Amino acid sequence: MLTHPNTIAILGIDDHGKVAAEIAEQNGYQVFFFDNQYPQVKQCGHWDVVGNEDDLKAHGSSYDAIFVALSHNKIRKQKLSEFKSLGFRTTALISPYAIISEYAEINDAVLIVANSTINYGVKVGEGCIINTGATIDHGCVIDPYVHVSPGVNIAAEVRIGEFSWVGIGSTLTHHIKISHTVIVGAGAVVLNDIPAEVTVVGCPAHIVRRK
Repeated sequence: MLTHPNTIAILGIDDHGKVAAEIAEQNGYQVFFFDNQYPQVKQCGHWDVVGNEDDLKAHGSSYDAIFVALSHNKIRKQKLSEFKSLGFRTTALISPYAIISEYAEINDAVLIVANSTINYGVKVGEGCIINTGATIDHGCVIDPYVHVSPGVNIAAEVRIGEFSWVGIGSTLTHHIKISHTVIVGAGAVVLNDIPAEVTVVGCPAHIVRRK
């Protein structure tokens, strides 16, 4: 443990926030939570909730970093953009138990959870969530604000568009393109390109809903 760890302010006190907080601690941060349930809620797990979103905007410069731990992709982008516009420093949080190629590109405000594997040449865009045990093979591009759920397996040279959500345990075969704002259902096996703003499920994955 560091004697005087850096401080990080985390917005969002659901379980996603707790996962982010634990990874932050593993990286040497002292964690402080902010949420709009404050002051009714002053504790998140064993961490203190010290203010609401307005408090964070007023005092964010006093923290070494800010992390937006909101699971909704579009809201996460909105809040992160607001904090960046105020000049606050944001950061990625990467579990020390993830395996990441030194030749992968990990952008700002990304959360990468334990047992994930990210291979050579992968690009992970701003604000993405790569959840527990997900595997992303070489040459993939994960556009900003994508949520890759636990246990997802993504083969080589796949591209996933902005705001998409890839459900738990799903499989994406190589050289396919998932467009923006797509929901891939839990356990789906995606063998072909998927157009924008649809939900796909099944094996092989097929469209069940369009926006």
